[in-house]
Amino acid sequence: MISEKPSIKAAGLLLALLVLLTASISNANDYTITPFTGFRASDSLEGEEDATGEIVKVNVDETSSFGFILSMRRDRVSTYDLYFSRQDSKLFSRSADVPEGGLDVRIDYFHLGGTVDYEADKLRPFATGGLGIARISPANDTSGTETKFSFSLGGGVKVPISENVGLRFEARALGITTSGDRRIFCSNGQCLVQFEGSLFLQYEASVGLSIAF
Repeated sequence: MISEKPSIKAAGLLLALLVLLTASISNANDYTITPFTGFRASDSLEGEEDATGEIVKVNVDETSSFGFILSMRRDRVSTYDLYFSRQDSKLFSRSADVPEGGLDVRIDYFHLGGTVDYEADKLRPFATGGLGIARISPANDTSGTETKFSFSLGGGVKVPISENVGLRFEARALGITTSGDRRIFCSNGQCLVQFEGSLFLQYEASVGLSIAF
């Protein structure tokens, strides 16, 4: 049987300690931290024409994601949020500059926004959104990291477990604006990927453990 890595054991132990600690706190719960894991899919972008005149599609593979949401309570039903989400994936294109097996990429979102709850008997439906930046990084560090304006809109439901702990189920649309320079991963005047369109959309479904403190 394969043993767990020490880092995974340490993270699990730390999370368990945080749950036990915060479950015993009886203050106003002004802050909430929600680490989450999810799955992210993407729309395609249209690239340049190939030698036959066919449009080359640019696709990002559907893979898992993870991140956290740090919330500060504004009032009884709303919070200010700091949202971070990361996806390690592959970018595919029939462009001669992209490897046949795809290009390893990392897409990070950093957003400031908020969440509004809708009170119900036990479950708490909510709407959420944010504005910020997206950072797109290739595994090959010889090409530049791209930073673009981005936004997100979503919603879901919160399921309380105790006074200070609960589950957060969420679906979120993430948009990256690509108007202006529609080339990425450029170095020495050469760019690996060129495309058309002014908006790149991704879709993320996630579940997180919310801990209030």
